[in-house]
Amino acid sequence: MKRRHVAISGVLAFVAGGVLAGFTGCSPTLLQNLTAERTGNVTIQFINNTPFRAAFSYGSYDAWDKSPGPVDLQQLRLEAHTTSAAATVTCRRNVAVGTQDFVKRVLDTKTDQSTANFDADAFDSVVHFSSAPTDSTGAALPSAGTALGVEKLLGVNFGCANELIFTFVQDPDATGGFRIDFEVIRDKPVQ
Repeated sequence: MKRRHVAISGVLAFVAGGVLAGFTGCSPTLLQNLTAERTGNVTIQFINNTPFRAAFSYGSYDAWDKSPGPVDLQQLRLEAHTTSAAATVTCRRNVAVGTQDFVKRVLDTKTDQSTANFDADAFDSVVHFSSAPTDSTGAALPSAGTALGVEKLLGVNFGCANELIFTFVQDPDATGGFRIDFEVIRDKPVQ
């Protein structure tokens, strides 16, 4: 009986070692992102604390789906010193405001071609800040500067059913003169 117990323990150790070896080289961030439950939606809201209009694209996608999988694209022109209405996007592994990876996924899936009222001037890997009049052709162009796009990860920065708040701030030390601050209001803990 003792020999059988040792043999079973050896098999279990071998299997557990193989499972753990599969995660060798994986960062805790990657593991959290890949194992977080993906159901429902997230709510996104923007606060523009700058004296300029912000024009940008944002949404959700799954960077690990290389087929490429679906992307939820939304666009907004947000006037100076205002807060947007809350928007809902599908809960996926990545939520982005701008970013090169998000732009690439939109182009790869041709989501830009199927989005009603697509705003080419607000489609970029950075957020545009404009001082041009609202009704001018330059209303969404970065005449006042830009903010680097940001990406947040499911399981690391937020969970499904959370509210994500992105705040635009003028910052002379930031690349482009502006930055994006982030906070999350959790309806339930990140899983």
